[in-house]
Amino acid sequence: MKVKIFSECGKYFGKSNTADRLEDEINLWLENQSGLKVLEIKQSSCGGSMEPGQHLISVWYEEGA
Repeated sequence: MKVKIFSECGKYFGKSNTADRLEDEINLWLENQSGLKVLEIKQSSCGGSMEPGQHLISVWYEEGA
């Protein structure tokens, strides 16, 4: 089993397109993998009113599936 980590930091204030960028990055990565079996996906976000949001997505997978 292997894991691929995707991470993105948002803006301090206002709307961010962080989710769109992460979605594009993950979809591109998945499209470029052959014989990949995704086993689990985990998501975590943190940040406060004075800190930018930090977003982390881990994709647990097996190769050769």
